[in-house]
Amino acid sequence: MLKRTTHLSIMLLCLSLTISGCSLQDLLGNKKKSTAQDSQKQKSVIAVALDDNDPNKVLIKKGIDDMASKDNVQIKYLSPSGTGGQQAQGQSSQDQKSSSGQTGSSGSKGGGDDPLQGAKVLVFQGGNPEVMQSALSKKVPVLALGQVQPGSKPAAVILPNQEKVGELMAQALINKIQEGQAIILQGKPNENGTQERLAGMRQVLGKYPKISVQVIAGQPGSETLAKQALVEYIRKNPDKVQAILADSETTAAQAAEVLRQTGLDKKVLLVGGQANVLSLQRMAGGNQSGDVDVAPYLQGVNAYQWAQKLLKKEPLDVNDSVTSDQGEIPAKVLPVKAVTPENLAITQKSYTKAISMAEQAQKSQAQESAAGAKSSGSGKDSKDSGSSGSSQDKSGSSGSSNSPSGASSARIPQGANKVTEHVKTTITREYLDDKGTVLGTEQSANEQVRTVPADVIKKELEQQQQKQPAGQSGKADQKSGEKSDGGDQGKGK
Repeated sequence: MLKRTTHLSIMLLCLSLTISGCSLQDLLGNKKKSTAQDSQKQKSVIAVALDDNDPNKVLIKKGIDDMASKDNVQIKYLSPSGTGGQQAQGQSSQDQKSSSGQTGSSGSKGGGDDPLQGAKVLVFQGGNPEVMQSALSKKVPVLALGQVQPGSKPAAVILPNQEKVGELMAQALINKIQEGQAIILQGKPNENGTQERLAGMRQVLGKYPKISVQVIAGQPGSETLAKQALVEYIRKNPDKVQAILADSETTAAQAAEVLRQTGLDKKVLLVGGQANVLSLQRMAGGNQSGDVDVAPYLQGVNAYQWAQKLLKKEPLDVNDSVTSDQGEIPAKVLPVKAVTPENLAITQKSYTKAISMAEQAQKSQAQESAAGAKSSGSGKDSKDSGSSGSSQDKSGSSGSSNSPSGASSARIPQGANKVTEHVKTTITREYLDDKGTVLGTEQSANEQVRTVPADVIKKELEQQQQKQPAGQSGKADQKSGEKSDGGDQGKGK
C-alpha cells in the first residue's frame, strides 16, 4: 500500500510539472539564478574618506584600488563634504554598467542622502568629521588612516611610524650641522602624530647641546599661522637660524617660500617629513636637504586589507597601539625611510612613475565609463549612420572617411604602395609577496610597425564583395566599408 502511494505521488508530481510547462531542471536553474542574485545583492561596500590636502592622496588611493580590483567589493569614495562622489572600484564590468553608467556614480544621485548607505566599513583619513561620527553612532566600524581624530575612538588605525619620521628628520640635520639654531615648524600641533614626530626629533637633537631648538606651531584649523610666525621670527633673528624641520608638506612648502622670499633658500637647511613629488623636486633643485618617505602606497594597501578584516570580523595583525583622548586604539605602524641625496633619484622616479600609472588608470576608467554610457544610447542613432556616412564618403579624399558605404578603392589612396600597421602592446607587471598579495603594479608599452602591401588589402575587400549574393551589392559594399573602416581605426591611420 505504501509503495502504491509513493508511486502515485511521483506520478502526480511529474504530471504537475508537465502541465505547468516547467521541469525539475528549471526549478534548480531558478534556484541557482536566485542564489546568484542574492550574492550580487550582498556585495560588500567599503566607504573611504581621504584627505584632499594630503599630497600623496593619489598614491594612497592607488594602493586601495589595486587591492580592491582583485576582490568582489565596492569602494565608495566620499567627497570632502561627506557625500559619495567618486566612482567605485573592484566591481565586475557588468556591475559597473548596471550601477550607473557614469563616472562618479557610487554616491547618491541627489547628494542629500546618507553617504554611508550600504557601507559596512569606513576608512577615514580626512574630510567631514560628521561622517565619521555618523559611522560610529551607527556601529559601522571605522578604520583611521594616518591619524586619530580628536574625540573619536575608531576600531583601529593604520599609520606610518611617526616617531621614526622625527628621528630621521633630525638625523638629516645632524648630517649637515652640529651647532646653531634649528626651528621645528608644526602645522597641526593638536594631532597625536605631530607630537610623536616632535618627540623623535627631540630624542636625536637632545644629544647635541650646541644645537638650540625653537618650536613654531600653527593653531587648529589655521596652518598659515605657522608661516606668519616663521616670517616674524626670521625678521627678528636675522642670520641666526641654521635649519628648519617642517613635519608636513604644507609646512615644508611654506618654509621654502619664506626662505626664497628672504634670500635664505641656499643658506638655511630645510628638511621635510612627508616626501612627495613636489618636495623631491625641491631636493633635486637644492632647495631642500632631506625628506622622509612615509610609504603612501603601502598605507592604501594596508588600509584596504584591514578594512576587509574588519568587514569579515577577522583578527587584526596589530603591532602597536595609539593613545588617544578616548583610550588605547589597536594600530599597525608602517616602516618609513629617509630620502637622502644618495637615493633621491630612485625615490623620485618611483613616486613619479606610480602617480603617472595611477592617473593613466583613472583616465582609462573614465573613458570606459564614458564609452559605456555612449553605447547604451547609440542604438537609435545607428539607424542614420548609413546616409550620413555616404555623404561623408563622397567628400573624403584621403581614404580615412568613416563612411560605411562606398567602393573599396576609396579606402586606399591612389599611388599608395604599402600600408603600415602600428601595433602597441601594453604589459602590466604585478609585484607580490610570499602570500600572493599584490604590493605594487607597473606598466610598460611596446610599439611595433608592420608593413602590409596595399594590393593585399584591396584584394581582400574585393573577394568579400564577390561572396555576396546577386542583388545585394549595396549591402556588400556597406559591410566591406565597415570592415575597412574598422581596420583603419585599429591600425591608427
